[in-house]
Amino acid sequence: MEKIETLQQPDNSIWKKIYAIWKIAFALVCLALVCAGIIGYGFIYAKTPTASFEYLDNIVSPENLGYLVSYGIVNGLIIWGIFYALIIRKRGAVIKGFSFIAIFVCLELSCFFGFLKHSSEAMRAHSEIQNQYLEFVNASIDSQNVPKVIEKPINTIPKAHGEFGEMERFVKEFLNQFVSQRNDYLLEAKAIGWDSLLDMNRLKADKTFAESRVKIRKARENVKRFKEQTDILYGNLDEKIAALNISERTKSKMLSNFNQGMEMAKKDLDTLLPLEDKIIDEFENIIDLLSERKGAWVIDGEHISFNNDNDLERFDSYISAIQKIANRQEDFKRQNAQTSNAT
Repeated sequence: MEKIETLQQPDNSIWKKIYAIWKIAFALVCLALVCAGIIGYGFIYAKTPTASFEYLDNIVSPENLGYLVSYGIVNGLIIWGIFYALIIRKRGAVIKGFSFIAIFVCLELSCFFGFLKHSSEAMRAHSEIQNQYLEFVNASIDSQNVPKVIEKPINTIPKAHGEFGEMERFVKEFLNQFVSQRNDYLLEAKAIGWDSLLDMNRLKADKTFAESRVKIRKARENVKRFKEQTDILYGNLDEKIAALNISERTKSKMLSNFNQGMEMAKKDLDTLLPLEDKIIDEFENIIDLLSERKGAWVIDGEHISFNNDNDLERFDSYISAIQKIANRQEDFKRQNAQTSNAT
């Protein structure tokens, strides 16, 4: 009788095995979803880990590899800890160890994919900015290397995405502002009639040289105003970069790189603008000479004929000085253009 009752008891060993397999399968499915989410985040949304790298650095550099490993270990422990508490707390040591390794590897892949993505965006932004700058340089002078107004504004819509797109937009807007200020400077010079200062017909009509002196004064004011505007443009960089929608670490690196570039740009302006003032000085010397020696010279067609050789020598020395300064300006601009094309 006891033997019959024993045979009628249900065998739970099969259900226990099925339940154990189901728990492992459930844990593995959850692990797969977590890993897929980690990799997906790195490929689509990752910002902080990768955007902080220098975009032209080698991925296998010691600094970057050290960052990848530390990023994977720290964040891996956090994610694994949550996964452990919710899913595998009562599972075996094998699945616990396997889950940590899987999460760590996926974090490394996530960071790596993000790095590649941001490197691509960085190179796209760098290339676009460089192309726009070269267009600006080429459009800034005519066939005789004379500065001219740039008619076509820079397209500020970024081609890169994410943080590098934001940086690309910022640099393009900065270039546009500089182009606008430069155009205003050239248009004001044209409005002053600076190119006609030594026009023979105008000199004939300007008996007292009052008009000539007004042109010289306005030309000085134009140079001074342009210098003040560029100083303001450069001086606001810190505030503008701080307002960008990018990470603080990227802001810091961008500001550092931008300041280096601005130092070079300021040196260029500090070289070119004083040369503009020197040219104005030489033209003023010519007007002073013509005013002082009025009656000792006559306009002969397109030239001025002096009765005194000393006056002629002074006049020629001022013209020669203007030509030398203009040549220095051209050489300086040519060197800058060559440097820009080489970078």
